[in-house]
Amino acid sequence: MTQHESQHDAPTQTSHAPSLPPSFAPRAGGTPPASPRGPRFSGFLRGALAPRRWQKGASVLVVTIASGLLFGLSASNARDNAEHDGDLVSLVRQRQTIVASLEDQMSGAQAQVARHLEQEVGGLEDTLNQRRGVTYLPVSGPGVTVTLNDAPPGPLPENAKPDDLVIHQQDIEDVMNALWSGGAEAMTVQDVRITSRTVVRCIGNVILIDGTSFSPPYRISAIGDPPALREAVNVNPQIINYKAYVALYGLGWKFETNDHLDLPAATPDAAVKYAQVMEKHG
Repeated sequence: MTQHESQHDAPTQTSHAPSLPPSFAPRAGGTPPASPRGPRFSGFLRGALAPRRWQKGASVLVVTIASGLLFGLSASNARDNAEHDGDLVSLVRQRQTIVASLEDQMSGAQAQVARHLEQEVGGLEDTLNQRRGVTYLPVSGPGVTVTLNDAPPGPLPENAKPDDLVIHQQDIEDVMNALWSGGAEAMTVQDVRITSRTVVRCIGNVILIDGTSFSPPYRISAIGDPPALREAVNVNPQIINYKAYVALYGLGWKFETNDHLDLPAATPDAAVKYAQVMEKHG
């Protein structure tokens, strides 16, 4: 064996490496970590690992490009925001114009409705005044007369009650309502002219008309178109029911058509007095 070979093979001699401190124990299956003092590099390696100048220049270039991109993006966003704000202002102005137009239309419609109401109310007042004037004047013309009467005296029919055999306030009012619905222009009950202030009340076997008592038979006369008045009476449910009592218990019923009726004027209403607030003295 030559000297060279013995020097080359010397490291292959079997020997036990000294144990490492506990803090540097190798992980399972790994190699021991390097010393905490770090590697000691030669001048050549230190120079190879030092930063190059071209790397510094590249870094500056990247930062410059990134800054430019950021500035450009900010400017673009600013323009977009300005355009968006301009669109919102335009939209608000358009909506304001539409609202103003609708308000003008509504005001015009309200004024038109007010004019129509004024015309209608004025027409109704004229009609009411005319009717009031006619009420206080005697009138004449064609019409009809309906006469109601109690059942004739005698034994009480089977299943009947005494009230079933006499005329009530409701019976008279049913005839009046049927005639009004048929177009009656003027009406009397017991020759008393009927007005909007007329009060008909039943007291026992008599009725009161504006405080005056009357006994049966009761005559209701109305001026108007006789066929229309007859039709209105014949189809009225209350009158149909009354006629059933006529057939069953003998209540009085008579319907007459008159070519000419003379109805008296209504009695002038008593003057209406209104209270006045007393003035304070002292």
